[in-house]
Amino acid sequence: MSEDRTEYQTLGHQSASKKLSMQATTPPADVPGYRLKRFLGAGAFGQVWVGQDLNTGRGVAVKFYLHRGGVNWSLLSREVKNLVQLSADRYVVQVLEVGWDADPPYYVMELVSGGSLEERLERVGHLSVPESVEMFSKILVGLNHCHGKGVLHCDLKPANILLGDDDEPRLADFGQSRMSHDQTPALGTLFYMAPEQADLQSTPDACWDVYAVGAILYRLLTGEPPYRSDDVIDQIDTAGSLPERLTHYREAIQSSLPPTKHSKVSGVDRQLSRIVNRCLAAEPSNRYENVQQILQDLDRREQSHSRRPLMLLGIVGPLLILLATCIFAARSIDHASSSTQAALRTEASGTNKLAAKFAARTLESEIERYFDAARRETQSKVFQQLLVNTFEDKSVKAERLTIASRSADEQDKVSARERMLDIEARLKLDQWLSDRLGRYSDNGESSRRPRFATVFVTDTFGTMIGIAYDKPVTREKNSAGRNFAFRTYFHGGQNDLDKSIPIEAIVPLQRTHLSSAFPSTATGLWKVAISTPIFFDENKDRPDAIFVATINLGDFQLLQSEQGSNLIAVLVEAREGDLRGTVLQHPLMDMRRDSGKTLADEKYQVDSNLIQDILEGGDIDYHDPVADAPDGQDYAGDWIVAMQPVQLPISASEQDTDEDGEIETDLLVLVQYRLSKVMEPVGEMKAMLLSEGAVAITSILMVMLALWLFVKRSTDTKSDTPSIPQEETSGPTGHTETIET
Repeated sequence: MSEDRTEYQTLGHQSASKKLSMQATTPPADVPGYRLKRFLGAGAFGQVWVGQDLNTGRGVAVKFYLHRGGVNWSLLSREVKNLVQLSADRYVVQVLEVGWDADPPYYVMELVSGGSLEERLERVGHLSVPESVEMFSKILVGLNHCHGKGVLHCDLKPANILLGDDDEPRLADFGQSRMSHDQTPALGTLFYMAPEQADLQSTPDACWDVYAVGAILYRLLTGEPPYRSDDVIDQIDTAGSLPERLTHYREAIQSSLPPTKHSKVSGVDRQLSRIVNRCLAAEPSNRYENVQQILQDLDRREQSHSRRPLMLLGIVGPLLILLATCIFAARSIDHASSSTQAALRTEASGTNKLAAKFAARTLESEIERYFDAARRETQSKVFQQLLVNTFEDKSVKAERLTIASRSADEQDKVSARERMLDIEARLKLDQWLSDRLGRYSDNGESSRRPRFATVFVTDTFGTMIGIAYDKPVTREKNSAGRNFAFRTYFHGGQNDLDKSIPIEAIVPLQRTHLSSAFPSTATGLWKVAISTPIFFDENKDRPDAIFVATINLGDFQLLQSEQGSNLIAVLVEAREGDLRGTVLQHPLMDMRRDSGKTLADEKYQVDSNLIQDILEGGDIDYHDPVADAPDGQDYAGDWIVAMQPVQLPISASEQDTDEDGEIETDLLVLVQYRLSKVMEPVGEMKAMLLSEGAVAITSILMVMLALWLFVKRSTDTKSDTPSIPQEETSGPTGHTETIET
C-alpha cells in the first residue's frame, strides 16, 4: 500500500494558501510613468495595485476596471470626477491621473497605507474621547471642503475613511456621492444612513452627511453604530424587497428612542454629547443644517475647555488664598486658646492649692471642735461618778476580770458578756450615754454642733462597758462586753494591733486621739473615732477608762459638697500600705448614704505614686476613681487637683515637751476642680471666634461664587439647540451593509 507523503495543513493554512493562489502576479497593464510593484486587492470592479511614481518616487494605488460589463460607468465616472474636483483637500483621497481610454481603464490615486478606520476600530473597539474628537474634527474639515465644492458624499462610514501613515483620515469611495443640485437618490450604509435617506424618492441633502458623521463619532466613542440591535436587523432581514427593507430601517430609527450610550462614556462632556445627539436626530429639522455648524460647536467646546483652567484658577486661586487665611487664623486661634488655657490652668492650680490648704485648716478646726466636745463629756462630774459606780459594781467587776483574763477560755468570756449585758448598773450607763448621744445626733443641716454616730466607754483593759448607737442594734451586734484593746482608739497607735497580743501588754492612750479611718460593718461608710482618757485619780499613770465617740466622715461640714458640682473636697487615706489613697469620703458616698444604699465591699483608691506627685505640686490631669462606679458619671473627665495633709493642734495640757504643737493625722484633703469648667471661657471664646470666622468665610465664598457665575455667564456661549431626550439603545457591533440603487 502506498503512503501519502503530502504535508498536512490546518484550515487557517489552507485558507492562506488559497488566498495566495488567487492573487494576481502580473499587472493587467502597464501604466505610463509608474512602476507597479505588488498586488493590493481585488473586487467586483477589478484589481488594485501598489505602484511608484517613476519621477517622484511617491507611492500610488492604481485601480484597474477589468469587468467592463459589470461596472456602472456613470457611478464610476461620477466618483472619479468628484475625486478630481476634491483632490486639493488633504483629508480627501487625491486622484493623480485617469486613463479612461486605456485597456483596461484605470485611475491613479495617492497610496493611503494605514488601512481604513473600520479596520482600526475592529482591532481596538473604540477610541479614547480626545482621539475620537480629533479624528471627528479632521473628518469634518474634509467633509466641509466637499460640501463647499458642492459634493455630498452620501455614504460616509468608517470603511470609507482611510488612514495615512500619520493617522490622518482621508475621505474615500465617492461612488454614491451627489452634487448638491442633484435630484437623484443615493443610498448609503445601514446605521450610518439618515432615516430620510432610506427612501428611493429622496433628494440628496447635506443633512445626510451630518447624520453619517454623527454616527461615525458615536462609533468612535462606543465601538458600535447607533440604533444597531438584533431586533432592528431581524426586521430589515425579514423584508422581501429593497423598498421594504428601507422602510423597516427608516421606521426602526424614527420609532426608537435616541441612543445614549455615548453620554455614559467616561470623558464625554455635555457639549460633546449634545453634538452627537443633534447629529443623530431622527428629524432633519432637529439636526445640524450643515457641517460648518458642527465645526462651530466644536470650536465653542474647545474654547470652553481652554477657559476651564482659567475658570478653575479663578476658583482655586481665591480658595487657596482663603484656605491659607483660614489655616493661619485657625493656628492663631489655637495658639491664643492654648496660651489662655495654660494661663487659666496655672491660675486654677494656684487657687486650688490655696483651697486645699484652707480646706485642711478648716477640717483641723472642725476636728478640734469634736475633740473639745469629747473632752467636755469626760469632764462631767456626774458622768465620772456614774462610771465609778458602774466599775465598782461587784457583778460588773467580776465579769470585767473574766473578759480581760488570759486564763479564761472563750466560752467563759462569752458567758460573762451575756451576763454583763443585763447588769442594771451597766444599763444605767448605756442610758446615760444614749441621752448624751441624742444631743449630737440629728442636729439639722445648719447646726454647727458635732454629730456623733456612736459613743462608748471601755475600762482600762479595753473591755467595752457601755455604748449608745444612733440607731438601735440587736443584742448579737451590741459590742458591749467585748474587748477592743487592739483598736487604735484604745492604744492610740496608727494601726490596729494583732489580736493575739495579751491584753495586759497593751497600754491605753494618754491623751485625746483621732483614730485611723475604718469602715462601718453595717453601712460600709468610713468612720473615725475620737478617744480621750478618763482618770478617776489625777495621780495615776494609767487611765481608768477610755471615752470614745465615732463620727461618719461625711458628717464633717467641710466635706458636704453637692453631687456633680464642679468643685468638691474629698478625704483620702494617708497611711502607708495597701490602704494608702483610699477614698474615705466623697459626695457620691453621701448621696448613696442618703438614699439608703450600702457601700460595703466597694473601694475606690488613688494611686500612691499619683498622691506623691500631687503633694509635690505637680500639674496633673486627675481622673476621679469614683467615676468608674455605675452612678459616678457626674465625676468623669479631667480635674485639676491639690492635696494637703490634715494636722491636729495639741492643747497645752496634752503637749509633750519635745513636740512642736502639731501632729499629722492619717488624712489627706483633696480638692478637685473640674477642668472643663476652668476652660469653659476659653471654649466659649474659641466657639465665638470660629463662629465669626465661619460667617466671614461663608460671606467671602458667596461673593466669590456670585462673581464667578457672573464671569462664567458673560463668557460662556451656550448651544442654541437644546439636547434631544435620550434613552440608550444597545446592540452588538458588527459590519454594516451598503445599499446601492
